[in-house]
Amino acid sequence: MTRGRPRKTDPNEVLETSMKVFWEKGYDATSMNDLVAATGMAKPGLYANFGDKETLFNTALTHYVKILGNQMEEDLATSTDPLPVVIRRYLETVANANLDPDGPCGCFFVNSLVESSHAPETTEKLTRRLDAERRQALVDRFRRARAAGELPADVDTEALGEFFAGQVLALAVMARSGIDRQASERFINVAMTALPDKN
Repeated sequence: MTRGRPRKTDPNEVLETSMKVFWEKGYDATSMNDLVAATGMAKPGLYANFGDKETLFNTALTHYVKILGNQMEEDLATSTDPLPVVIRRYLETVANANLDPDGPCGCFFVNSLVESSHAPETTEKLTRRLDAERRQALVDRFRRARAAGELPADVDTEALGEFFAGQVLALAVMARSGIDRQASERFINVAMTALPDKN
């Protein structure tokens, strides 16, 4: 008699796997049975470690943002590189993550943001808060750049932050629709032309 697949008991491993399931299928299309099949952890274990599907999704989304988003926001906040270098690196990090062949297509956060209007209230609030933090990190970086003379004194940092936050969304949606790396790079090149020259 053959043995079944061993059950996973490491919560971190289960969280990573659950995140990829939600990332690929979305909140609505993912069932607890899907999560059980993917993680190898029985329903009682999932509930005991992570709560219900809604709570597990929110934990997985927060985990994703912590892995990728916090690193990017820290770079915006602390890097001493010239502004164009920092912003290009920000966009390229997004593009590379979206086009990673080892992960589901697109961006888990952007996918969740698009679907948030159909998600539970706690999930909608979470995605909106995380999105606001992402946008604010860009605005803050542009404000510091303006104060340091890297941008014209009259530049609208709010509008600039909104614009580049929008480019992140566009890159994620384009990746999900099948854009390749060269097309992504061309898109970034054009987006960078919106960055005002300090002169």
